[in-house]
This record gives sequence, structure tokens and C-alpha cells, in this order.
Amino acid sequence: MKDALIFDVRNIQDGVFNTHKVDIPISHFDLELEEVQFTSSVRGNVALLRHGEDDVYVKTEVFTDIEMQCGKCLELFITDIEAAFEVQFTPDNSSDQIDSDYIEDGEHYYDGETLDISDDTRKALILQIPIWPLCSQECEGLCFQCGVNLNEEKCTCDKEDVYEVEASDSTSPFAELSQLLEAAKLDSKSK
Repeated sequence: MKDALIFDVRNIQDGVFNTHKVDIPISHFDLELEEVQFTSSVRGNVALLRHGEDDVYVKTEVFTDIEMQCGKCLELFITDIEAAFEVQFTPDNSSDQIDSDYIEDGEHYYDGETLDISDDTRKALILQIPIWPLCSQECEGLCFQCGVNLNEEKCTCDKEDVYEVEASDSTSPFAELSQLLEAAKLDSKSK
């Protein structure tokens, strides 16, 4: 089991996948995000394949656990994220430093002896973090009037009063529509 994402490519046989199990401490990555806490190491598999002269194809599947706040009920919860990516590395035979502005997407270079997929892994994991996290698909959220977590207890707010307050709000673009609906209800009751 490897505890780093730096691989020695000199031992990779041509045309044969070399598979490595990885378990990397989260401290090896720059994954300090304001709203997300990474709670476990990054685990998974990395397969390397040499083809052509010195090109190396890398196929990676990794996963980890994160803690974040639910977008509906605001409770903290832990979930797992998985990332899979494939990259191809070409040896950098030039003595000049490669200008990153001219590197096309997906082009990766290595020094001829080792390659490092730490940054690729970090980016792939960040892309898997949910934009609107939910603790569960059934999350009821918070009552918009009293703030009670509806997953834990029933709310005693009178929903009718809330709708009347919203309908009478003159800043609402639907205020006039609400008045028309009320008039239609009164009309249908009088018939």
C-alpha cells in the first residue's frame, strides 16, 4: 500500500498495467476549504501503463469522507465522495521550463523517472464536492417561519397565516395575482 501519489516509472513494464492501492493522509493535499472538512485519508487504486516510447497512461479511482453542512436543515453530516480520472504523461526532454500557458488541457509531463498525480487527485476530489449538499434526499429542512428542524420535530406554525402575510406583501410580484385569486374564490362561493 502506497502512502504517496508519486510513482517511479522506470519499473513499469510496457503494455502491462501496474496497479497500486493507495491510502494517503489528507495532510498531503491542499484541501483546506471553508465549508468542507475532510475526515479521512484518500484511498483507492492507481493503475499505470507504459505505452509507446516513454508515455505513461494513468487511471485513478479514489475516495474519501467529508463533513459539511446540509443546505436545507443546516445540520452537519458526513458523506463520501469518489473521483475517477485518467491522464497521460509524456517525458519532458527539453531543458527549458515548460510554459503552462501553452500546455493543452490533459497534457502532463514527467521528468523521465517519476510522476506525481497529487494535484490531479486534489482537483478531481474538489470537483466531486456537492454544490447544494443534502444530508438525505428526504430532508425536510427548516420551517421558514419559526426555524424548527422539521426532520426532528413538527412545527406548530399556522401555515395559513404565513401565506396571507406573503400574499399581502406589496413588494411581491404575485401580490396582485393573490388578490385576483381571492376575488375568484369569493365569486365561486356566492354562486
